[in-house]
Amino acid sequence: MALNIRLPKLDLLSMSMTNKKVRWGIAGLGKIAHRFAKDLTQHVENGELYAVAARDLQRSEAFSSEYNCQNSYGSYQALAEDPNVDVVYIATIHPFHKSMAELFLTHGKHVLVEKPAFTNTEDWDEMSSLAKEKGLLLVEAMKSVAFPAYRELRQLIKDNNMKIDSVEAAFGNWHEFDTSQQIFNPDLCGGATLDVGVYALWLYTDLCQLMKTSVLEPSVKHSKDNVKSEVDENVELLFEGEIKGKICASITRNLKREAIIRGPELEITIHEKWWNPRTIDILYQGKKQQITTLVRGGGFEYEIEHISSLILNGKYQSDVMRSETSRKVISIMETSLTENGFQHLVRSMG
Repeated sequence: MALNIRLPKLDLLSMSMTNKKVRWGIAGLGKIAHRFAKDLTQHVENGELYAVAARDLQRSEAFSSEYNCQNSYGSYQALAEDPNVDVVYIATIHPFHKSMAELFLTHGKHVLVEKPAFTNTEDWDEMSSLAKEKGLLLVEAMKSVAFPAYRELRQLIKDNNMKIDSVEAAFGNWHEFDTSQQIFNPDLCGGATLDVGVYALWLYTDLCQLMKTSVLEPSVKHSKDNVKSEVDENVELLFEGEIKGKICASITRNLKREAIIRGPELEITIHEKWWNPRTIDILYQGKKQQITTLVRGGGFEYEIEHISSLILNGKYQSDVMRSETSRKVISIMETSLTENGFQHLVRSMG
């Protein structure tokens, strides 16, 4: 039996008849903002970096100069008040996401907020309602599902009526214990679940959505490698139901970098750094198929193109980085943390 393969529609194709570009702002200028800006300025055709903001004007000006950006601000309020900004990428640390999202949505900006979008469902629901009221996009920046290889895999599974019965994925890197780092700081919402577990939870939840299968509450195991740590350093979430799930995350251990998806006569392997899915092997009914994404940039370009296309086409929901998936993943993380004594990890800051 030959596999039925249909490539997903590329967002740029829908914009081939126009020269319009979405004007992006970036709020928060740390490491991830640099990676985002590099991909935006070098690998995206339907968007441009228009303005950046940090609490320190000199830092903002230096960032702006590095990426040839037109405008730099020393406050987030000033960025929000710039009438020429179409969408803002929020790259501040987790507990500030809610106040940033509220600021930009209130001022009429579409919002792409770095994962995890929020640390609790109350914030997600409140900001989603605000975005709907304003007629704006609010999307969690889960870049892994925007990669062409993953989108092609999703379409392949759908077109061939493949069934999935298990997903195994982990994300973990060793870090030296240092409470000055955000990932080890409970007041800054550190810990394995929120920092990297969100990726694997998104993969599992997104595939359950594709299979139209409910996501049950997982059993959760936490452990620490540093006795003085106040955050979840290692976590394992086990899901039962129609699709079994084994999701692992760590900030103190190097974990396997492949994701394995299985079903009847089916085995899918998303290779090295599966959260940047560039090479996927599929073995289905005895036949092999490989999906490959050619390397362009660092991986942010795909979500930037997608969001830019949605804005240019007047759409207010993403069918790739789905709101319902974001809410479910946030709910899983919030419940698993609070039920295991990490209540301080799920609060917002102004």
